Amino acid sequence: MPPRSIAALAEIGVGRGRLQGKAWRKVAPGFYVPQGAGTVTETSSDGQVRRRISAQRILDAVPLLEGEAALGTWAAAYILGADWLDGRDPHTMAELPLDIMAPNLKRRSTEAVTYHCSSLRATDTWTRDGIRITSPLRATFDGARWATSLEEAVVFIDTMAAFALIRIPDLAAYATEHAGWSGVGQVVAAGQLAHPGVKSGWETRLRLVWTRQVGLPTPMINVPIFNRAGDFLGEADLFDPDSGLVAEYDGGQHRAVSHHHNDNIREERFESANLVVVRADKVDLRDERELLFHRLLDGYHRGQARDRGRDDWTLTPPAWWAHRFTRPSQIPSQRRKIAAKT
Repeated sequence: MPPRSIAALAEIGVGRGRLQGKAWRKVAPGFYVPQGAGTVTETSSDGQVRRRISAQRILDAVPLLEGEAALGTWAAAYILGADWLDGRDPHTMAELPLDIMAPNLKRRSTEAVTYHCSSLRATDTWTRDGIRITSPLRATFDGARWATSLEEAVVFIDTMAAFALIRIPDLAAYATEHAGWSGVGQVVAAGQLAHPGVKSGWETRLRLVWTRQVGLPTPMINVPIFNRAGDFLGEADLFDPDSGLVAEYDGGQHRAVSHHHNDNIREERFESANLVVVRADKVDLRDERELLFHRLLDGYHRGQARDRGRDDWTLTPPAWWAHRFTRPSQIPSQRRKIAAKT
């Protein structure tokens, strides 16, 4: 719910006295929203807590956008549709501050909002839904350079590319134009590790464990694999064709019974074709990285030592694959059912 000014609330019969009660929450000087607006109840180790959804946090900050000020980083990305960037730390789930910037901005940052005095070119700002935000390229540049780690910088870039909001080469050019700005080195390094076409930020984190921590060859991502008879085995999140190692990220939706059932069948299909599968989830990436390191390395070694004469897989798609959406009648019934799930 957008915040309303004291004057606007007075017009609908909400006086200053009522605004001092528990029914209203002050979000900025002279602006209020109902106490429960845009909040959800979550269960944590401390019991049930109420928190504002990302959209409400953004709306609450709109009255702070005075003059040339614009919302940037994750909030700009969220407004543009990149909802993987929801303003929460992926490891602790703590709320990240919103970033507001403008030339000559002199305001004290708070726990909820970080203010940046930063120049903005005319092309650096857009207006979406009446909210002044930084452009996709500028939001990505700032999100990557201010990220808490190189890994999270790559996640930011991958996400923006996945939602078709930026092209990675364009970000590299933008970084070159802003050489000397704080954090630009991290943008450049992250851009070199970024990859278009990812399907989640957690998939990116798994890929970086694979490449940067374990040191395995750069994997193919989200690649369809078939057996030699032309049947679709599954789409591998990460795949090394030399070792035959498949790494799968299991998100929250994978805990659903039907999804877990399909995951098991896909894993069996991969293994029956002589591939090695390692599955990971948020626990592995948050708390068990050392164990995940050894599991990936072990999987790689097992794949390298496999009897390659038993390989029954290929990356070459059969003829029916190209027609799976446009000409379903040409797909044999069994294969049609598999294609419908992709």
